[in-house]
Amino acid sequence: MPNVNFKTIPTDVPLTVENIDRLANRAAELATAFGARIANIQQQVADARDRFSRDGDDLVRETDSANRAVAKQFARRQLASRIAKFRLTIVESSRGQREELLRPLAKVAADAAFLLTLCQSPAQMLGRVALGDARRTQYQTQLEGAGPVELETAAITAIATGDMPLAAAVATVVDRRPSDRRPFSVAAFAERVWGAQHAEVTAKLKGVLLAERTARAANDEFVRGKADPIANLSNQLAARAIAEASGEEDEA
Repeated sequence: MPNVNFKTIPTDVPLTVENIDRLANRAAELATAFGARIANIQQQVADARDRFSRDGDDLVRETDSANRAVAKQFARRQLASRIAKFRLTIVESSRGQREELLRPLAKVAADAAFLLTLCQSPAQMLGRVALGDARRTQYQTQLEGAGPVELETAAITAIATGDMPLAAAVATVVDRRPSDRRPFSVAAFAERVWGAQHAEVTAKLKGVLLAERTARAANDEFVRGKADPIANLSNQLAARAIAEASGEEDEA
């Protein structure tokens, strides 16, 4: 059995709907700001290219016709050299501006990644519902010796009434039994009770990770001066999957 390194577990990342919404909103805010910043820097590169290109055109225009072909070749080489030098300079000079947004975005993504480990399935999430609640404790005590019919009735009642402490108690009692003595699948029951909430939460958390990954891809693309088609395709597919999971694609 692998040992858990409790020292690596963060203590400032509460597993609450409010915190998950906060992470999602903060990631969107930082990613939007980063996109605007990259666009601004890219525009500076484009403006420099236009400026250098005009300089080259002026050089060619001022050259006599006999030497114009040579002047055009020189202007092209000079344009490529000046752009390359400008890009190197602006990549380095803008590093702090870019990291100013990427660092907090990475922290938000790390928090989301941790919370995802606590939301791996509807059953895992349902198991945490009403922990310490007296009603859940009472339900579990009453159901410990229950037979299949009683447990099925309790499960149906929990679904029909939306009684989450009862649902959590049923899931816990059934899960503690040997697999060959369980009257029904805990996973199927939890999916029915907590599936929608699980899908919503995981979509938001995965959206945070995607926001950070997309920003990093944009940053890498800027530094390299060219796109990574595989990374971009991967992010597009991930975005589509997240939209489908959260129901946004249907609404669109």
